[in-house]
Amino acid sequence: MTQRTILMAQTFQTIAFTALGAGLWYWSGRPLEDFLHLNFREAMLGLLLAGVMILVAYAAFRTFPRMSEKLVRSQAGTYDFLRNRLSFPAVVWIAICAGVNEEALFRAGLQTLAGDYIGPVLAILASSALFALVHLAKPVVSAIIFAIGILFGVIYEATGSLLIVMIGHAVYDIFALAYLQDELHRLRVFDDEAEPAAS
Repeated sequence: MTQRTILMAQTFQTIAFTALGAGLWYWSGRPLEDFLHLNFREAMLGLLLAGVMILVAYAAFRTFPRMSEKLVRSQAGTYDFLRNRLSFPAVVWIAICAGVNEEALFRAGLQTLAGDYIGPVLAILASSALFALVHLAKPVVSAIIFAIGILFGVIYEATGSLLIVMIGHAVYDIFALAYLQDELHRLRVFDDEAEPAAS
């Protein structure tokens, strides 16, 4: 899969997921003009959220290198599109797309609509479970994604700001995707996978 194909797929997914999220928001009886507000203070809070998440993740990776390596290796199949290195601008674009479309769908769309029927706690848990499920990750990674989804869900419920979680998610994903790509290649994970076929 070429870099251009990956970026086009991410762009189309962003359009589809964001439209679906906005549709669910509108279906819940809320005006579309309240779906997303652009606000400098909330943008700064989103950057702060991302900064805290990056510091926690980086500290965990440095403190537990063997755990970090296992997590990286376990994601090789899901992130096979990183086999051929992506440019940093491509990584940034993919991360922005993920932050925008996933938060629009899972937080503003699903969590908001579900919350009207089952309450905020169950809505956060349900939308976070779906958020983890669509990543098609191994169980341990899925559990981490589920926990991150709960974090975003709680922040969204507490602040009502889609912008905060979009920016927090996108900026954290820039770090996470760049780190994962670097580690997959540093550990020669894709080379290790190719060796049995070549022998």
